[in-house]
Amino acid sequence: MPSWLITGASRGIGLSIVQDLLKDESNFVIATARNTNAEGLQELAKTYPANRLALIKLDVTKPEEIVQAAAEAEKILPKGLDYFLSNAGIGGEAGGSFEEMDLDLFLEDLKFNAVDVVKVTRAFLPLVRKSETKKILYVSSILGSVTVGGAWPVIANAYSVGKAALNMVARKWGATLKLEGITVAVLHPGWVQTDIGDGIKDWMAKYAPETPQITTKQASEGVINVAKKVTLEETTSFYNFDGNTIPW
Repeated sequence: MPSWLITGASRGIGLSIVQDLLKDESNFVIATARNTNAEGLQELAKTYPANRLALIKLDVTKPEEIVQAAAEAEKILPKGLDYFLSNAGIGGEAGGSFEEMDLDLFLEDLKFNAVDVVKVTRAFLPLVRKSETKKILYVSSILGSVTVGGAWPVIANAYSVGKAALNMVARKWGATLKLEGITVAVLHPGWVQTDIGDGIKDWMAKYAPETPQITTKQASEGVINVAKKVTLEETTSFYNFDGNTIPW
């Protein structure tokens, strides 16, 4: 039974990923979130038994919760963790120039996307090493692509730099983990119908009118498909939700 652990699973794309994974009876899913009492997760807990779904409290910015969550996961994953899916995210500032941005929020974006991600990955890496599948997936954004997102003006500057930092963490660390047989990939879930996605509709209409806004279900299905299909030979690649690659 493949095991999956998803961070930031209480709503949006994360919750949809959990819902879609549970439809496959062969999967065991650990959903982590700051608030495991969230309505969506509690509904799933009522529907699926403990041998299919576990809820673990995890605020990825709190070191003590990271340690505790990893310890709880270790107890229920004797054969290790097949898929570690880092999905937790923060919105950051939607617009604003570098001259005017709040530097404290800028630092928060960098810490969340690079430092906190490393802390969480470190905690669950021993379980990934112990598994058969050995995959680590990071949900990022096309805004973190230096080639694509870097050319788009006045859109989520702090967020974009934070995601670019995340992408490099995955790229550099993944090159090392490949030597251990661990596959690492970065995923752009698309422009999704969420509170954050809806907040940039005017910008998208002006600068990227050809880009469709997709549902959380479309995003989650794409993320899961990429996670399953990516191979060790393709490790440290940057994927769109539809399976196409994105330039770094």
